[in-house]
Amino acid sequence: MNDEAETASKTNRLLPGIGWLADRPLLTELSLLALTVLFGLQVLRVLVPGVVWLLGDRMGLGAIEAGGLITIVFLTAFLAGPLRRLLGNRLVVVVTAGGLGLLRLVMQICPGAPLVHLILAMVATALFVLFLPPYLRNLRSRGRRSMGHLAMALLVGLMLDTAIHGAFNTYDIVWQAGLLPLLLTLFLVLVQWIILAGMTLTRNVYAAGTPDTTAYGVPRGKSFTWLAIGPFLFLQLVIFQNIARLAVLTDWQLPRAFGWILIGQLVGLIAAVWVLRWRPRTSWPLALICGLGLVVILALQYTQVEVPAAVLFLVGQVLLSLLIVLVFIGIGESAPEAGFSSINVANGLGMFLLLLFLFGYYAGYDMNLPYTNTIIEPLAAFVVAACALGASTGLRQRIRLPRRVWLAPALALLLLILPLVGAVTWRAPTAVYGEGFPVRVMTYNLHNGFNTEGRLDMEALAQVIEDSDPDIVALQEISRGWVVTGRLDMLTWLSQRLDLPYIFGPTADPFWGNAILSRYPIVRYTQHDLPPRDLFVLRGFTAALIELGNGYSLQVIDTHYHHIEGDSSIRQKQSDSIIAFWEGEVRTVLMGDLNAEPGHFEMEMLQVAGLIDAMAGVDPPEYTFPSFDPDRRIDYIWVSPDLTASGAHVPVSTASDHLPVIAEIDR
Repeated sequence: MNDEAETASKTNRLLPGIGWLADRPLLTELSLLALTVLFGLQVLRVLVPGVVWLLGDRMGLGAIEAGGLITIVFLTAFLAGPLRRLLGNRLVVVVTAGGLGLLRLVMQICPGAPLVHLILAMVATALFVLFLPPYLRNLRSRGRRSMGHLAMALLVGLMLDTAIHGAFNTYDIVWQAGLLPLLLTLFLVLVQWIILAGMTLTRNVYAAGTPDTTAYGVPRGKSFTWLAIGPFLFLQLVIFQNIARLAVLTDWQLPRAFGWILIGQLVGLIAAVWVLRWRPRTSWPLALICGLGLVVILALQYTQVEVPAAVLFLVGQVLLSLLIVLVFIGIGESAPEAGFSSINVANGLGMFLLLLFLFGYYAGYDMNLPYTNTIIEPLAAFVVAACALGASTGLRQRIRLPRRVWLAPALALLLLILPLVGAVTWRAPTAVYGEGFPVRVMTYNLHNGFNTEGRLDMEALAQVIEDSDPDIVALQEISRGWVVTGRLDMLTWLSQRLDLPYIFGPTADPFWGNAILSRYPIVRYTQHDLPPRDLFVLRGFTAALIELGNGYSLQVIDTHYHHIEGDSSIRQKQSDSIIAFWEGEVRTVLMGDLNAEPGHFEMEMLQVAGLIDAMAGVDPPEYTFPSFDPDRRIDYIWVSPDLTASGAHVPVSTASDHLPVIAEIDR
């Protein structure tokens, strides 16, 4: 018995589970990359909000400083080549994947320290962007079949991330303290470590039959198509994997949107397996058709053409899955004259594009840019399509995966159980009929879910509202699927947690704005724009007619004025719009974050028009901002002159950077 066989035999006796994995390369290759992609996406959804809400909002770093810091994190992807030469390819894979899993577990164990969380997310993201090139090299050395496994594993990892994200109603478990999130994370990390242990202790763990005897470099003309990985992940994060986004665009309940996203990913995986097994000899026409289709689909969502969002999501996911698989096929082409150095460069460029597209997409809400973010999504699709076309041109070899690859979509099909369970157990909150006045109202700016320490903490916000026991709540800064706010559907989560029906009034875009929660039936509501329409963050107001019972109803207006301190003239125009809409209507309450103090002209306009400030008689005055050391009042409850407001007060909490205002309204 030679040394290698003897080592493998001893390892199998000591760790029989690893020996079992060694005989199942498809399972191990799929599982390792799928879990690493899962952890990578989870830490990305901590890193991006952390830079915005911790470094920028809490610590006051400017866009250049914060952007430079996160750029350094992503540029570490260019170090994959030097690290491989220093440590060896296999060790780099173990360190990056295992280190990512370890950091992800530490983040779950220590959920209460935002700065520590962000630092861990930075290091974990650096490991994630370093992981792919050495792992690709490791698999490529074992033949073209392993490249097919890599393509499927990426898609399975996305499905697994969607499954966990959707099972917790889009509130990522990395933000949540609790036994279930901890046990789930621990289990997944342990599975990853077992696979990595097999890779370390058993040389032939990933051997898929007899390795190719030909050189396994990547053609230089095709290696740069790997940069598609960055735009591909961007499109998944922002659109196709975004459950909250689909729920908003279709007005579906979350379990239905969750299930539809998973179905789209499953169909995309099936299409990918079909292409990997029976790829036509000429692949570039498929890449051209899929690429054009994807660009058109992403451009259609911003036109007047009426195409159901669900159709766009499903077809777009399938096309995007096929395009990335064609990139993998092209990279799997044998090329004796080529190596892997250009793959490292392409990976660095791709990860930089991921950051650039994310920044370019959301920067328009904070600064003046020569474009609108509607161009970013089609542009990212164009890059993926161009890479797939380049990778598909001149292909001569086929991967020809065995039939057992259908096991991947068969197992992925089981994930559909989660949205089915969610749909069966889902209970939409229902309104109750009251007894008329008095009614308890509340206004609260939720700061996109982030507390004053820079942590996403929805439970703390829910407890503030629950402890105040309001009948009607006017909310501002409600995010529904923005990546920079954790891709959480805040409104649906709060509605379920508090058992209160809601209406949503989008302003900045379809996924951000104001909302009203009401214990009583909302008879009708309308959404209105506020001037001017050239602000970075567009503003508006939502007007709802709420039935209180005993023949009484209440008109509730929820709004959020422009926030720049010196722009009083803009807020005066916005007060004009509110007054013009109100027109002295009886039984009206105006609530919101008006970003102006009592005595400012824009507030005096409301008073002159006849509205009464519920907090005007409170002595000493109670301030609402900033919540950790309040020194001004910019959040208001105004009532029409036929109503009275009593018991107005400001509860103390740092769950948001604003404090809520509560009052009892009577006739």
